[in-house]
Amino acid sequence: MGVGSLNPLFVDSTKPIGDKVVTNVELLSVVLHDGDSVFFEVSDEYGFQQRFALKAVETKKSVKYTAEVWLKYQHEIQYRFVMVNGGEEVFVSATQKARAGHIISDKWAPTFKPDTLREKKAKRPQQRGEAAAAAVKEAKAQREARSKPLGQPNMLSQIKSLIDDLL
Repeated sequence: MGVGSLNPLFVDSTKPIGDKVVTNVELLSVVLHDGDSVFFEVSDEYGFQQRFALKAVETKKSVKYTAEVWLKYQHEIQYRFVMVNGGEEVFVSATQKARAGHIISDKWAPTFKPDTLREKKAKRPQQRGEAAAAAVKEAKAQREARSKPLGQPNMLSQIKSLIDDLL
C-alpha cells in the first residue's frame, strides 16, 4: 500500500500507516424491535472478517449505536451493518469501502437480506415437481458450499494477518 494515493493534508502524521488505531463506529437512525440486535461487520484487504456488537447510547434527541474497533490505520476496509433477530440476519446495509481512520459514522439504510429473497423465489418450483425441487436443493447446497462463515475465513490469511500484527 503506497502513500501516494493518500492526501497528506488528511493523514494523521503522528501515526504511521498500518499502526492499529481505535475506530469509533456510529450507526444513526436505526430503530430496533424486541429481540433485534445490530452488528458492525468489517473485512480487511486479506478478506479477514470480524463482527462487533453495537451498543445503544441514548441522547436527548435520538438513540445511536456505537462500538470501538481496532483497525489498521489508513488500510482499505469493507464494512456493513447487520440487524439480527433470533440468530438470523433480518436486514443488512450495503457494503461500503473506506480507509480505516478514527471514526466511521453512517445512517441506517437497510436492505432485505439477499439470501432471504432468493430462498423465497426458490420455493415456487418445489410445488411444481420433484425435478424442480431437486434443482433448488442442489443450488442451495452449492451456495452454502461457496459461502464462508464469518470469523472463519481462509486459515492462511488469518495467520498472515497475525504475523503482520506482530511485526
